[in-house]
Amino acid sequence: MDAEKAKKQLLDALDKHEEVWEWIRLLDDGIGTYEEVSKIAEIAGNEIASTLAGGYSEELLDAYMRAGHSIISDIGEQAQRNLNDAAHVGIAPMKTKYPKAKVRDLAYEIAVADPESVPVVIANGVPTLALTMVDDIVKYNADFQADAGLRPIIVRTWSGSYPSHDTKHTDWCHDLAGEYEYRKEPRNVYARHKGCRCRVEYFPSKDAKGRITALAKGEIDRSGVLWNTRADTLGQRLRRAKRNK
Repeated sequence: MDAEKAKKQLLDALDKHEEVWEWIRLLDDGIGTYEEVSKIAEIAGNEIASTLAGGYSEELLDAYMRAGHSIISDIGEQAQRNLNDAAHVGIAPMKTKYPKAKVRDLAYEIAVADPESVPVVIANGVPTLALTMVDDIVKYNADFQADAGLRPIIVRTWSGSYPSHDTKHTDWCHDLAGEYEYRKEPRNVYARHKGCRCRVEYFPSKDAKGRITALAKGEIDRSGVLWNTRADTLGQRLRRAKRNK
């Protein structure tokens, strides 16, 4: 299976989740952030894991993870554009490459796992890998904008629960949660264990964080914001990809 066919199938699966299209609407409206991206990425990871549980191969893993990366890149680009607009920053969103090494690592972990453990490895590993794709976008854009002279904010939010009910890792993630000035964050702020569902977000500045929150609440209007910089909305682009053979 190629990645384009896998992407169409993945979008078909996401289409069944009403909340996904509500989050995409928020992104299209200019008030969605990496919070929505992470939520969609987690559902995409769960859908991929469910598909692979029905018949796994390394080729299928690669095809579906490439499909997931394509979708996550699209929604991540929209989130970053929204944040840049809220910060009044005319910088184009930065895109990340497909994480081939991380996918190979997961494939190896599945290959050496006891056959009875494979479903658990897939169920924990695939959504975690999807969320690391969001982390990569966050870090890449934060690095670039910090180098450009901005003062980004990194926010890690504790999910509160994990599929494995792993108390040790729950405490570890709980201690990592917080809001940090960029380059003053904990060294392992992007680190994840298998099954981790914590969310890592980024804002170009504290002002941008407050502004986009106020926009979402309707407390301020869009005056002076660089909104709607693409003719096609994210939803339109994804639906077009869903229709493509």
